[in-house]
Amino acid sequence: MVSELTSLQRAYLLGRGEHVPLGGVAMQEFREYRGALDLALFEERLHRLAESHESLRTVIDADTASSHVLENPVLSFSFIDLGGLSAEAAERELERRKQDFTHKLFDLATPPWQVIAFRLPETKEGSCDSHALFFRFDALVLDGHSIAALMKELFEDTGGGAAVPGQVQAEKAPAPEAIEADAAYWRRKLASYDGPPELPWKATLETIRTSRYERAGLSIGKDRFSQLTRLGAKAGLFRNSTLSAVILEVLSLWVSEGDLYLGVPAAPRSAEGYANRSTFFALRWGKDRDVPLAERAALLQRDVLEGLEHLAFSGVAINRHLMEAGASGRGVALPVVLTNGLGWPVLDPGAAVRLHDNLTQTPQVAMDIRLSLAPDGGLSIDIDYAVEALDRAVIEDILSALDKAVTQICESGALHVEARCILDLGHYRFNEAEDQYAPGFSLQKIADHLFTAASGQTALIHGSDRISYKELGRGVHKALTFLDQRNITRGQVVILALPRSPEQTMIMLACALRGIIWVPVDASAPQERRKFMFGNCIPGQIIGIEAVEGYEVISPATVLAQEGAGDPFALIAPLQDLSSSPDAAYYLYTSGTTGKPKCVVLSNRSTDNVITSTNREWEITSGDVFLSVSPLHHDMSVYEVLGCLTAGATLVQPVQGEEKDAVRWNQLIAEHGVTIWSSVPTILEMLLSCRQGTELDSLRLINQGGDYLKPAVIAELRRTNPSARLSSIGGPTETTIWSIWHRICPEDTGNIPYGRPLPATSYFVLNERGDHCPTGVVGRIHSSGVSTALGYLEQGALHQHDFITITDEHGETMRAFRSGDRGKYRPDGLILFDSRVQGYIKVRGVRISIPDVENALVTHPHVARILLADLGDERRGETELGALYEPVAGADLTDADLRNYARQHLQESHIPSRFLKVDSIPLSANGKPDRRRARELLSASSPRQPSGGSETALPGSRVLDIYLDVVGQGTRPAADGATDFLTLGLLPSHLKQISSRLSEEFGVALPPRELLRCRNANQVEQLVAAGRS
Repeated sequence: MVSELTSLQRAYLLGRGEHVPLGGVAMQEFREYRGALDLALFEERLHRLAESHESLRTVIDADTASSHVLENPVLSFSFIDLGGLSAEAAERELERRKQDFTHKLFDLATPPWQVIAFRLPETKEGSCDSHALFFRFDALVLDGHSIAALMKELFEDTGGGAAVPGQVQAEKAPAPEAIEADAAYWRRKLASYDGPPELPWKATLETIRTSRYERAGLSIGKDRFSQLTRLGAKAGLFRNSTLSAVILEVLSLWVSEGDLYLGVPAAPRSAEGYANRSTFFALRWGKDRDVPLAERAALLQRDVLEGLEHLAFSGVAINRHLMEAGASGRGVALPVVLTNGLGWPVLDPGAAVRLHDNLTQTPQVAMDIRLSLAPDGGLSIDIDYAVEALDRAVIEDILSALDKAVTQICESGALHVEARCILDLGHYRFNEAEDQYAPGFSLQKIADHLFTAASGQTALIHGSDRISYKELGRGVHKALTFLDQRNITRGQVVILALPRSPEQTMIMLACALRGIIWVPVDASAPQERRKFMFGNCIPGQIIGIEAVEGYEVISPATVLAQEGAGDPFALIAPLQDLSSSPDAAYYLYTSGTTGKPKCVVLSNRSTDNVITSTNREWEITSGDVFLSVSPLHHDMSVYEVLGCLTAGATLVQPVQGEEKDAVRWNQLIAEHGVTIWSSVPTILEMLLSCRQGTELDSLRLINQGGDYLKPAVIAELRRTNPSARLSSIGGPTETTIWSIWHRICPEDTGNIPYGRPLPATSYFVLNERGDHCPTGVVGRIHSSGVSTALGYLEQGALHQHDFITITDEHGETMRAFRSGDRGKYRPDGLILFDSRVQGYIKVRGVRISIPDVENALVTHPHVARILLADLGDERRGETELGALYEPVAGADLTDADLRNYARQHLQESHIPSRFLKVDSIPLSANGKPDRRRARELLSASSPRQPSGGSETALPGSRVLDIYLDVVGQGTRPAADGATDFLTLGLLPSHLKQISSRLSEEFGVALPPRELLRCRNANQVEQLVAAGRS
């Protein structure tokens, strides 16, 4: 009789091909038994078993998707004699054959099962194992329970074949109305599904065509197993529910984000004989730490019982629904499976053979957690996993944590798992407590260089001026005298809205040495932005070069007009105490994720820790020469100035007009023998783009931080500056200048590590529940210790947004900064950056909150809905922001209208570089905004062509249009010929295409190196005009 294959059998056939992710394998089970065997009797029993059970005579026809039963058995049985080998050689041969046997696909021309018997060599230890037996069964004909039952019948000669009494009989095909009712149930139940669990996969699952499988296991002794299930029973839980809840609670610690969805096989028993009538359903395990584990276990138990009542909608149909709902493009919906084999038959302890090894592989499953009873009544927890998807170390860590969790529950007598107590947190080995801070007295050292030694050693180079430490000290003394006369003392606030110059440095140092809170503000920022920053600080004095409405601003010339009076040390605070003071020392404004500046309050103590440890690590001496390229309101500039002067080194300051001139930077490095370079990656790329020869040979240390480090840039530096030390630093402004670093080594050829914490600083990776993440698991990065800022200043008052209390690995509470970055620890104790917290991205070094930008743009009266997405490769620092917008019905809204509106309500860095009008915002199957689809639409849309033809447009207008088009701005925003290119998102990588476009448009050759000198379209226009003449 010919029978049609079930939907699950068809899915198994599909999985044998490599056109689906994690395919190319058969759903089959391998078993290895060892023991004493009468081979002739065994073969006789095997033949009788095949005669008794149709499943062992079933042949699958893949072409017709059907099966039929042979009248007579066809045994695939062979014998191999290993008796002549040594015990070690025999084991090696068994392992070699096992690797092939376990993963080989059956030829479906015969029944898909096979047995090999091996005669083993005798051992000196007198082992009673005379034979090893390999079995494999394809799930096309048998499920796990049936295989276990057949093995028991075979080895114990039970002569069975009948169903176990009391088991559910197999049902006929469900009625259409039952299928529809159960489909509705599962659609409701799984409405929150948004994709497969984010375990520490070695590669994205959709990219894994096929994989081999391995097993790792854990044994729970009979007594602990009984104690655990008794505790569950007190909470009203079945044995399976208790075990499943504990396993999923532990496994969820390896899920980086979101809930854990998994597949659960279900196989109703039948009186019609052994076969595979199984299906599966999906379960969700939530991670709400506010709900006790026992309550969540009870919910899980209810979900399982309900799921068993809604099997009319097949597992294959559930999987298809999930693929459409949240796994589209990811290739796999339920890569994790929990198989309950606790009710499966087990060989008696006195049987002639014992189960020695076992392995199951399933198409599109990366991890199958299998529960079974041991012959002695204990519990076996085995994990069969795809080796291309998961490292064995991860699996072993999960099993180790599970073992500890069971012990913890049994010892405490409560169903509760404390994550930090069961995880191996050895990756925190480089963390140091705040009390490990060792003062470096940096301010004292600076004062000594200025006033005590007062040498002729060059402190600052600014244009043609070379200012010695003695001359710099004289200027600082002048500023101290002015501040003293104005009665501006420790704890008061002075704003410095000054360009880079020796005068700015003198006044800043005077404030720092006097204990005055100094606030560097971008002197070129729009007046409204400066007014906001001024008002927020409540300053006692503002020193600047430009008047700001509503504020008294005095010039630096006024501050430095008169000579210093008396002993300068009488005008400053006690410097040893001041250097390590935890009080507010200076404020730094960050861009803020909403575009509104955030004012970070920082201390001398944290700054001294950075300067002291960095100068020691980088071996900074008075012979070093720094180049000041970071904006003065950026945290990296604090080290450029204070770190340099603490060491008695020399600081080269580009004059006004050279701050963004990378050609000039090269010249300054060569002219003054600069040894130390430290900047964000984009600025370094600009420097390298303008390199013409050996200008950078004097650099002994090149440091990058604040954004992604591109491996291609690192490779270039290794070629061009092989002797230079390469370093990366990181940490937001809220953790003081930098709080994590990494010395780049030859092995760092891909993703450059974020690094290890600075001294007296700790870095933690926590999940959304606040639990510590295991090695390799992505979580939110938190930092604590001496580097942690004091908070945010809002209208003169200190606030603690994102400064929270956490619990460390020892159970001690501490204050920490919760960053918007996500990362993971490597086993060697280094952190790897992964991504931004959902809703946050970083564009050209600026953190941006996508929801906040959406909220600003949706206030446009003609915008119905808007959806933003990040475009480009974030890891390569090439991210940009794109916006889909749906206009109000009947509204005539253009990209230019919305971009101009954005400029009125957001700062430049937060304005999307691409806008795309759509009829409706895309939604996922569960009704949520579909950012993945938005990203696809924005990426597929070609940049808008600039308005106006080349014949009629003015050269300056066309130059600007070309730049805007190449950087992805599309239709012209509110920009003109004087707009700084960097504010439009220009990167060095854009210049080659711009050069080509300018050549096509105007017939002039302007190589990228020449274009890099130009800061705006007006300057490019001058080059174009010169080239045409």
